[in-house]
Amino acid sequence: MEGPKNRINALWRSVLRVLTIVIMLAYYPIMMSFVADSQSQVECQRVNASVMDASANVLITSDELEQIINRNFPDIQGTKLAEMRLYDMERTIEKSTVVKRCEMFTTPGGVLHVQISQREPIMRVFTAGASYYMDDESFKIPARSDMRAHTVVVSGNVDALLDDQSLVSLCSFINDDPFWKAQIEQIYVTSGTEFILVPRVGDHIVEFGKADEIEQKFGLLYGLYTEGWRPKEWNLYKKVNLKYKGQIVCTKK
Repeated sequence: MEGPKNRINALWRSVLRVLTIVIMLAYYPIMMSFVADSQSQVECQRVNASVMDASANVLITSDELEQIINRNFPDIQGTKLAEMRLYDMERTIEKSTVVKRCEMFTTPGGVLHVQISQREPIMRVFTAGASYYMDDESFKIPARSDMRAHTVVVSGNVDALLDDQSLVSLCSFINDDPFWKAQIEQIYVTSGTEFILVPRVGDHIVEFGKADEIEQKFGLLYGLYTEGWRPKEWNLYKKVNLKYKGQIVCTKK
C-alpha cells in the first residue's frame, strides 16, 4: 500500500509540474515580445543574393542580382529590418525581365536573404530587328551574349505569330520532351505561317505545317526515327512531310 509520505511526495510533484507549466506560459509571451522588440532594432548587415534554378539556364547570376538590389535599394545596409517593406521590395525585383519570382526574408544577425527564380525560356528568337528569348507565357526576354539557355532557335516570319499561341504551343511541347528538346535544333516560320523543323541529327528538314495535332505529328515522326529508318538511311532523305493528316511522306535527295 502507498504510504502517506509517498502520497504527499506525488502531490508535490504534481503541484510543481503545474506551477512550471503556468510559469512557462506566462514567461513565453514576455520572452517572445522581448525577442521581437530586440530584433526590430537590428539593422541589415549583409545581403545574401541567390539564384535558385541556375543549373540548366543562366539568365542572371548572383552578382548581377546583387547589382539590381544595390541599384534599387542603395541604402539597404544599415536599414532596420523592421522598417523593410519586403513585399514591395520583392515586386520591385520582379520588374527585371529575367526574374519570374522573388522571395525575401531575414535571419538573426541582420542578414537579408534575396532568392529569385528565373524565367524559363522555351525559344530563342531571331528576327530582322531583334533577338530575344521567350517563355511559355509569351514574355520576351532581351538576349545578351552572356546568357545561356538550351532552347530551340526560331527565325523567319515570327512577328506574324506574336499574337498567336501556335508557336508557343509548339515550342512548349518540344521543350517539355527530353527527346525532342535534344533533337529539334531550329524552327523556321514560313511566309504562310507554317513551321519547318531542322533536326540536330540527319540531313533533312521536317515540313511540320500548322501547329495542329502536335502530339500526333511528333508521334509519327518518332516512329519514323526509331522504327522506320535504319541508321544508314538518316542521310538519304532531304525532306519529311507531316502536313497531311495521319501521314508521313519522305522525299529522297
